[in-house]
Formats: sequence, structure tokens, C-alpha cells
Amino acid sequence: MATTARRGMSWVAMGLFSASTVINFSNTGALAEYGLGCIVLYVVPALVFLLPAAVVSAELGSTWKGGIFEWVHEAFGERWAFSAAWQQWMQNVLFCPLLLSFVAGDLAFLIDPELARNGTFNAAVVVLCFGGATLVSMRGIRRAARFATITAVVGIALPTLLLAVLAAVYLKSGHRSAVPLDRHHVVPPGHGFRGLVLVVGNFLAYGGVEVTAVHAREMRSPERGYPKSMALMAILAFVVFVTSSLGTAIAVVNHRIVLSASLMQAFDHYFRTFQVRWATPIMASLYILAALGTVVSWMSGPSHGMLAVGRRGLLPPFFQRTNRQGAPTGVLAVQAALVMLIAAAFVVVRNVNEVYWVLEAATTELYIVMYVIMFLAAIRLRKVRASTHRGFRAPLLPALAALGGVACAAGFVLGLLPPAALPIHHHARYVVLLTLVVGSLSSVPFYLLAFRKADWAPVVARTPVA
Repeated sequence: MATTARRGMSWVAMGLFSASTVINFSNTGALAEYGLGCIVLYVVPALVFLLPAAVVSAELGSTWKGGIFEWVHEAFGERWAFSAAWQQWMQNVLFCPLLLSFVAGDLAFLIDPELARNGTFNAAVVVLCFGGATLVSMRGIRRAARFATITAVVGIALPTLLLAVLAAVYLKSGHRSAVPLDRHHVVPPGHGFRGLVLVVGNFLAYGGVEVTAVHAREMRSPERGYPKSMALMAILAFVVFVTSSLGTAIAVVNHRIVLSASLMQAFDHYFRTFQVRWATPIMASLYILAALGTVVSWMSGPSHGMLAVGRRGLLPPFFQRTNRQGAPTGVLAVQAALVMLIAAAFVVVRNVNEVYWVLEAATTELYIVMYVIMFLAAIRLRKVRASTHRGFRAPLLPALAALGGVACAAGFVLGLLPPAALPIHHHARYVVLLTLVVGSLSSVPFYLLAFRKADWAPVVARTPVA
């Protein structure tokens, strides 16, 4: 009975589950500064990154179970499979505090907007919310998927629709937009290489396409349904991103945007204009739900990927532990401890926006490495596993994977440069520091493989209980 229930996820449910993974509002405020030009900044990454990543994930996810670790293992063996799974998991560890800082910004609007700039408040919210999300994840994937799907509808779709309506009515009633909306501003202004950094960072606004692939086999018909879920996810992500950034740009003047609370600033402005400010706490609550759903979605995929790594004997036995629901308790515990340490940065560093940009840069660089490996694995599997039946055989996969790989490689180089929005005076020191951080974190899998111990032998996987 439990097995049937787990394998009964529809493609719509998987699409919403995937959307809750991909859609987050970490770049909404930054892209809103470009006004109408944000459309281009979302379209370009969608074409050179989202399309290749979604197509590759659809083919690999409908053919091989187990997600990124198994895909790369089939193509390049355990060394690079471990590296790819590690990059995915580690960027998740860095990304969650970044995302939960937006929860702190939303909560601040319920208490005192100035708290959005308070490091201690941000750190406390990150720790408490991540702890709650960890508890949800420990209840098993079926409950986690249900929670993420509900939050995708209630916390993402509904607020986005309302934001679009508010912005349209606001302009229609004669109010002036905070940014120009004529056709001359469709193309964003250039700022040289430093301006391109924000574009590169926006590649990973669509990051997470492959995360839910580890659960594709729990669908009713993954061969036919998983590609549909990827298409649904891609459409929803693009529409939500563009609507959110434009809705914010119309309402909030650039220099007043708080990166971790930009959407709430927009809603607060609209609600004050239409004299319904009592609705602001409601919207804050919905966005908090959306962020928690995204965190839960992110926890499920990468953590199960690291569980697969552990069960191959590549990690200490602690990482191989699961509970009765099949949740990787060992991985989740280590993840929670690391997030708590990262949250301390909000207390130590006075400028919350500075912490945001450092986490954003490190997250982007780590994740780009994983995507390069994934694209290369897809190309190689077309050669070495050519006879394997594909649930979905992607058209032009080698070309699309090559496009995605080249875009990611270029993005990695540009991502080392400090963004124009961040007031950094010592550019060389920033580049060296970021390179050392990314290089050190990326080398961990190879270090663990070099010093692997005999008592890390694989354990027998428990049968999950729903």
C-alpha cells in the first residue's frame, strides 16, 4: 500500500513540486533595478540554461533513477559522481540561509521593517525556519512533496497573480511607475563585465531543475509524465520571475530596495496606495510559506543524493543513516549544523546585503560546476549507453547540452567578478577569496576519496515507510 502511494505522484504534482524547488525570490530585488530590462535578463538564461537543463533532466530522469549521482556515475564513474552530488548538496547548504533571509525580510514587515537589516534577527529566523524544514523533511518524501506542492500554489502562484493585478490597476489608475516602461528600456543598460555578473548569477534563478529527478520513479508514469512536469515547471518559473521583478520595479524606487524584502516592499506600497494595508501581514505569511516549501524541496533531493553517495561507501557511516520514513537523518543533521554556522555570518557582518552577495556568489559558482558535469554526462551517455531505452529521448540533446555547458563555463569565469551593485574596493582580494572558498569546498570529495576507510562499507538500505 505504501509503495503504491509513493509511486502515484501525477505529472502536475511533480511539476508543482519541481516549481517549488526552482522558484525562489532571491534575485527579484536585484533584477527589479533593471525595470523592463529584467525581461531580457530572464529570457537569456531561460534560453541558454533553463532549456538545456530541463531537456537534459527530462531525458536522464526518465531513464535512470537516483538523480545526479547515478547519472554521472553511469557516465564517468564514482569519483565524478561524488563530486557532482557534493556540489549540489553543498550549494544547497549555502543557498538555504540566503533564501531564508527573505523569510526574515517578510517577518520584519509583520513586526518592524527595520529588522530586515538586523543581522541577529536574520540569523535567528534562518536557524528556526531551517530547523522546522528539517523536521518536515524527516517525515518522508511523500509528506515533503505534499507540503511543497501546497506552498507552490498558495505561496507562489496566488501572490504572483495578485501582484500582477495590483501593478496593472496601479498603472491604470494613473499612478506613476518607479521605473520607465517604454520600449527604449526593454534592453537593460550595460555596465561592462561587472554588469554581466548579475546576468550570470541569474542563470541559477532557474537552478534546481534536476533536484526532483531523484524522485521521478515515484510518479505514476515517469517516462511520459516527467518531461511534462519539466515543461510545467519551466513555464511557471519564467512567468513568476518576470511578474515578481516587474511588480517590484513599478512600486519601489531602486535605491530603496532591500534585497531580502523587495516583494514585501512592493506589496506594502500597493496596499498603502489602495488603503488596504491590513493585507500586508497576509502576503508576508504566504511568502514565508513559499520559502519554507522551497527549502523542504531542496532538502529532499540533494540530501537523498548524498545518502546514495554514503551507501556506496564513499562517506562515513553516519551519512548512511535513515529513519523509518527513509529520510536521510545523518545528512540532514550535518546540513542543519552547517547552516547554523553560516547563519552566524549575519551576526558577525554588519551589512546584511553583503552577506547576501557572498552567499549568492559562492552558491552560483558551486552549482555551475555541477551543471557542467551534468551536461557532459548527458553527452557521454548518448555514446556509451546508446542502446539504453530512453523514457524520453530529447531532440538535439548533444547540441543543447553543449550550449548549456558553454554558458555555464563562461558563467563560472564571470561569476568570480564582484557585481556592480556590491561596493567592493579591493576587487583582487574578492576574486582570490571567492576562488579559495569555491576551490576548497569543491576539493572535499576528492579528499574524502583519498582517505576513505574500510569501515565506510555500504550498508543495506532500509525500506521507507510512508
